[in-house]
Amino acid sequence: MTASDIEAGITAAKFRHAMGHFVTGVTVVTSVGADGKPVGTTANAVSSLSLEPPLILVCFDRASLTLEAVRARGAFAVNMLADCQRQLSVNFARRGLAAAWEGVRHKAGATGCPRLHGAVAVVECTVEHELPGGDHEIIIGRVRHVDTGDPGLGPLVYWRGGYTSLAEASGAG
Repeated sequence: MTASDIEAGITAAKFRHAMGHFVTGVTVVTSVGADGKPVGTTANAVSSLSLEPPLILVCFDRASLTLEAVRARGAFAVNMLADCQRQLSVNFARRGLAAAWEGVRHKAGATGCPRLHGAVAVVECTVEHELPGGDHEIIIGRVRHVDTGDPGLGPLVYWRGGYTSLAEASGAG
């Protein structure tokens, strides 16, 4: 049996369903567009990559407007959402929704990228490398600034096709 024989039975739906069983944190990756306005997208394909040097990776859909801004600016911020920020994630998951920023408290960070108020943590990066990854682009960022929020906040997580909190996922909530 070859690798292509094995892959033949894997549909996008089956793969998505299986990966839905892997709990991921929910982030909003932000940058600044060519027009100087903030841009952002919800992302859960985010991972720490290296401690020395400090690197993080983020995967973007190739058609992402945020990817376009990250490439042009050369910087981005990963805002790790708190469990009370589900609506932010929903708003930023909608492609091209200008209203996503309405009423969103944020400030420019060290890289100039928007830092969302109330996030569990924010990691600001400059673009170090870019790699193709199927229908996505993998951006590797050099971490330039980190900040953690209120230690009493829990993270927003995604599991089995929906948002949850750690307490809900474990059955404690």
